[in-house]
Amino acid sequence: MMLASRGGNVLLRKSARSAFRRSSPVRNFSSIGNKIGIRIPEKAVSNMDQIVQQVLSLPVRHSGDEVVTIGLPNTDQSTFEGVSNAIAKWNVDKKVVLTAQFGYRNIGGEGDAVYAGDIPIEENGRLVGIYNISEEHLNTVLEKCYDLNQNENVDVVILLHNPEVQLQDAENVEEKVLSLKSSFNALEHASSASHIKSYGISSNGLCLSPKHPLHLSIDLVLDTVAALTNSHGEPLKSSALSDIQLPINLLERNGLQVAEKVENICKQSDIFDIGIISCRPLTCYPDGGVGSGFPFKLIDYNILTNMIGETQWTHKIPECPAHYAPSLNAAMGHFDAEELVEIEQDGDRKLTTEEIETLEGCRLLQSMLADLDLSLHTMRSFEAYENDLSTKVIPMIHDTFEELDEESAKVLQTFFAAHGAAARHAIAKTTRAQLISGGSGVTPYDIPKEVKLQEYALLNVLKDERISKVMVGCSQPQHVLEAYSSIDA
Repeated sequence: MMLASRGGNVLLRKSARSAFRRSSPVRNFSSIGNKIGIRIPEKAVSNMDQIVQQVLSLPVRHSGDEVVTIGLPNTDQSTFEGVSNAIAKWNVDKKVVLTAQFGYRNIGGEGDAVYAGDIPIEENGRLVGIYNISEEHLNTVLEKCYDLNQNENVDVVILLHNPEVQLQDAENVEEKVLSLKSSFNALEHASSASHIKSYGISSNGLCLSPKHPLHLSIDLVLDTVAALTNSHGEPLKSSALSDIQLPINLLERNGLQVAEKVENICKQSDIFDIGIISCRPLTCYPDGGVGSGFPFKLIDYNILTNMIGETQWTHKIPECPAHYAPSLNAAMGHFDAEELVEIEQDGDRKLTTEEIETLEGCRLLQSMLADLDLSLHTMRSFEAYENDLSTKVIPMIHDTFEELDEESAKVLQTFFAAHGAAARHAIAKTTRAQLISGGSGVTPYDIPKEVKLQEYALLNVLKDERISKVMVGCSQPQHVLEAYSSIDA
């Protein structure tokens, strides 16, 4: 099924098509600021109104048209309605480019619809979502884009999200081309019919080794698009493929090789004018993005430095936060069960069943506290730390003690607050040390001691002339301000 044209079948001129024009080399902070876009994560859709308000209230840092870029995590009707209402509510005179990732859908609501080619996504044997970039599924979304794209202040750019997922079971290159061709063809026609401004790809697979099962070849992508025809069956004179979004940050650098290849192809072709978008500039995955496990952040944290509420940034704290050791010692002392140990050692009487259980529980808790203390030396990911707390530590405490008295609960609460600060400090310190020392494929970085990791990491990708736009994930309005303050620092 192809979309009927509502604006004629004339392909957009190259000068009007590209969502993010590649500009002259970056020379100053104002042009760097124009390269920042704000991406709203899936978990933050409920905060969309406040985030959009914050984005639209920022001063624009370049001359000419006022343009801001907002990245959406999905193409659900509720997401489109939410961002449309927010733009109508808060926007005055800014141009808004909306990039919307298409491919994954959640279970429930729109995710319950069934389309040919649906691929179930499972985690630990549990169905958590559906993946599908087929033309049938895509056209249902493109119809929804029309009203949003007709707003004179809004341009919609659809990004096929990880198309390698759809291709991984293809037996040969021909099958992969056929699978991609129908989706690209629908997107080209949607652009010519003004349902969307343009389209692109958001892919981790483009950065993976050809030996990886989820590798996606940029040559395969561009060759497939170049072979398309317009609605009259004629070869494309120019493609609406405007953007390639890749994970590029201080530790994941393969995307820059893809960027160079795309740039060279664009120089030799009249069909393409493609910009490179860096996503996840502050979030890395192990082993250069190809490893498994929890991600880690290229950030410093503003943490508690004492129990009266004073805070400081981790890069300004040379050693572990001062209040951590007293909190650990207080917790270890509180759960030493000294009286029960003395009774057990003296042998004057036998411990009751309840006393034995209490003593064993205290010893187990002390062992857990000691393990948490030791873990600070090897910690790299705060997400992994939070996962351990929720899946191991907290359940163990609940299983060990039916109920904690008020004093014991307060002691543990104080310890975990201090340990959380110590964990953030240790993670930031370890990350900085790795970046400075380099090794294992990582180029050493000369990071000034007075500069926050996030400021350095953001400016690194913003200054790279191969990158057209840097999308920073922001789940709260204040994160938007922090992203832009990194430029001003």
